[in-house]
Amino acid sequence: MQREPPASKVTGVPGADDHDVETVPIRTAGSDAGPEPARTPGRPPGSVAGCLFGAVTVVPALLAAAWLLPALPLLLVGRLSAPPLAFMFSPLAVGLCYFALRQRPASWPGSGGRKPVPWWAVAATVAVAVAFAAWQIAERTQQVIVLRDQAAYLQTAYWIAHHGSLPIPLDAGAFGAAHPGLTFASVGYYPAGSGLVPQGMIGLPLVLAAGIWLGGVTAALVITPLIGACAVLSFGGLAGRLAGARWAPAAAAALALSLPEQYTSRGTFGEPLVQVLLFGGLCLLIDSLIITRQPGASAATPGQDRVLAGLAGLTLGLVSLVRIDGLSDILPAVAFGGVMLAARRRQAIPFGLGLVAGVGYGLADGYLKARPYLDLLASSLRPLALATAAVVLLTPAGMAAARRPAGLARLRGWLTAGRIPDWLPVSAAAVTVAVFAGFALRPLVRKAAGPYYQDALYWVIWYIGLPAVLLGVFGLAVLANRGTRRLLTWTDPDAEARAWGLPLLIALWVIVTVLWQPAISPDQPWASRRLVPFVLPGMILAAIWASAWLREAAGQGGRARLTSAVVASCCVASLLIPATLTNLDLGSTAGPGGHLSARGMAFRPVGAGQLTAVARLCAAIGPDASVVILDRLTADQFAQVTRGMCDTPTAVMDHPAPAKVGTVVSGIERAGRRPVLLAEDQSELVPYGGVPQEVVNLLTTQDARTLTPPARPWLIQYTVWMSQPTTAVAGGPT
Repeated sequence: MQREPPASKVTGVPGADDHDVETVPIRTAGSDAGPEPARTPGRPPGSVAGCLFGAVTVVPALLAAAWLLPALPLLLVGRLSAPPLAFMFSPLAVGLCYFALRQRPASWPGSGGRKPVPWWAVAATVAVAVAFAAWQIAERTQQVIVLRDQAAYLQTAYWIAHHGSLPIPLDAGAFGAAHPGLTFASVGYYPAGSGLVPQGMIGLPLVLAAGIWLGGVTAALVITPLIGACAVLSFGGLAGRLAGARWAPAAAAALALSLPEQYTSRGTFGEPLVQVLLFGGLCLLIDSLIITRQPGASAATPGQDRVLAGLAGLTLGLVSLVRIDGLSDILPAVAFGGVMLAARRRQAIPFGLGLVAGVGYGLADGYLKARPYLDLLASSLRPLALATAAVVLLTPAGMAAARRPAGLARLRGWLTAGRIPDWLPVSAAAVTVAVFAGFALRPLVRKAAGPYYQDALYWVIWYIGLPAVLLGVFGLAVLANRGTRRLLTWTDPDAEARAWGLPLLIALWVIVTVLWQPAISPDQPWASRRLVPFVLPGMILAAIWASAWLREAAGQGGRARLTSAVVASCCVASLLIPATLTNLDLGSTAGPGGHLSARGMAFRPVGAGQLTAVARLCAAIGPDASVVILDRLTADQFAQVTRGMCDTPTAVMDHPAPAKVGTVVSGIERAGRRPVLLAEDQSELVPYGGVPQEVVNLLTTQDARTLTPPARPWLIQYTVWMSQPTTAVAGGPT
């Protein structure tokens, strides 16, 4: 095997073992600009490809951060609009990318040592992401009518794109005044003072707003497939850094073929954006931990490792702006930052400051704009708050003890003297295997509360296959063994533990906590979204590393190259084939001319026709109207649609009666507006006069709600009737 020549040893931070790799500055300036060409002939093979590979896999996270950083403050002051945001985003994006990419590692200490990055690996990883984007754009959903979170996110994005502020005003004046029984809340929108607060964090709607500014709702529906493709690309970059760049295309393909990844990328879900920030942040952190400062080549970029660490912490912290449970996903970063401080790593303080800044954005959104939503989730957020407090309090205490020179020297001497039991790292691996064995046996133990939680591990098996899960558990166990041994002996000669540290902690933490209590309705594919941020990626990442490890083991000891190739091919097939079969649900058509057909969710879009139906509804309502919805089902599905996309004040009448409705109709007319009543059935409108007309009659598809992976979406019928009463016939006062 071809290996790069070792980089020159550079003295690092006292107390930390450095193992440096070759780095390639994208731009060299100043006094070092002259000598640089002389070093080009000696540049290791694959350094340019490696530099490009490292750059393209972190750019999506940097662009997302550059958009979110100015977008939230503009929204908080009620001034969100396209021109100022574009004005601030453009230089910020250029600046972040410049400072992150001006000097980058050209190779990483993946499995089997530092190997040059081949061009085919870069091209194949990008090709997988491009193919995924094209596939998901072609099969994207049209879920604009509110059933669950995805349509609520889209409606929120539409509102802030056109109004630039939150909360959504009730506009009671359009109904004359407040009336008994007249309410404004609906599914996904909670009352807060004189307005409505949307469900969820604001990160994804801020990104979707860009699509609405560019091309309306149609463009916004393309945004999430593109975000999903960026997540696949960044995941390939993370796998390439940890297992070797040659494994990046396989890792990207394994994630892209999983049904949960496709499901969340086709709809307006926040999980793909969480992935972009998580994967990109971890890639930046790995780069910062292994980058070297070479004489001459790095004079123009002092402190590049600290810059990368600060950007890594920032992007990881911004996860909380997209999903509040993202705070749990990044909780291990606090403990990892404490370890870096104890090791006197230069990157520790910038990483911590960036993390605090990113999390601050999420907390600001939660407390200033989404407080009713957080209050609703208070019972589930309380354990997260306690865990966060424990980690935040214990980490500084342990760090302070470790940073005492005498105590640290004594601890290192005790560890390196062989007094640590040899079974401790082995125990870490054994516990890892035992935890997954417990999850596998859990369905045999019936519990009263949430019995569907017992099958959480089987959700993972459904979507990526048993071979991938077994490989992943094996990889996690071996990595836990190695990481524990390196931590106890405080040595990391090949930098593998340093690179794997935070990804391994996040993988173990997220997988265990999510599988223990998914905290979501068990119907599929809805419940599978809980696996998307880092459960499936963590298992695939460990499985890819295990595959690389098995391939290296098969190629040692004089064995034939063919043996290692066969092992690698079998491992890749075990990762790709089960996910493909679940996604396609292959079968054969009936009859003598039967042929193979794909019956699964891979080529079944959801919600076709909803955009057209909403456009017809808005046209039927017309201008200068005030809408009153008479039944709860229609209100939950269409209240925010008519309020936002139809730009019409909308309210809901609880327990409608002729006298109450007549009073509201009279108030609307006194306000100089035209009253419009909406209901699911024609009979609900008859008592109030006017001529009922059917304005929505759409038979389309919705997400299936099964307890196993769905084979096809379910049908759903949307029906809306409309009438325009007057005060006299509605029974109100004259």
